[in-house]
Amino acid sequence: MLIPLFKKIINFFNSFPEIGPRQAIRLFFWILKQPEEKKKEFLENLKVLIETTRFCKFCFFPTTEEYCSICSNPKRLEEIIMVVARETDVLSMETAKIFKGRYFILGGLILPFSENKLIKERLKILEERLEKSNIKEVIIGLPYIREAEPTLRYLENLSKKYVKIKFTKLAKGIPAGGEIEFSDPETLKEALEKRY
Repeated sequence: MLIPLFKKIINFFNSFPEIGPRQAIRLFFWILKQPEEKKKEFLENLKVLIETTRFCKFCFFPTTEEYCSICSNPKRLEEIIMVVARETDVLSMETAKIFKGRYFILGGLILPFSENKLIKERLKILEERLEKSNIKEVIIGLPYIREAEPTLRYLENLSKKYVKIKFTKLAKGIPAGGEIEFSDPETLKEALEKRY
């Protein structure tokens, strides 16, 4: 019933995180039903997004400049970085307005039986930064879920290698199985203040 082009676009939507087959189909038909001017505006914005967006040279947050607004802010503490899994973790921390340092986004988690070149590249860059910069504290801001354990172990091994740098973890104000992205500002504040 659906022509190959429609199936191709639905499969593309289905590849988005947290989007299943039903949501992909709904999203496809919702876009088709929008007024022409809204569809054109969406396409123009998407084109500009693809052509102008890059990743911050320090933390890898999407931006249109060389450095994002956090990393280019002279008021941010350069000697403290928080290592997080995703960009949405940065958004949650920034919404809470409690962290004054900078971030380092891994782009996901180390997963067994999964070859994620992006994370490996970023972990290598993180090590280079730890060797060459004046970083004094690395806050491990990973979710308290089983899938994060290999990444946590990797970062704990780094702490043994770079003994002059203080490695801390967010306190467990974030519940086991909880994601930073979905934590409220008060919980994030408590987790950051009681890091260990």
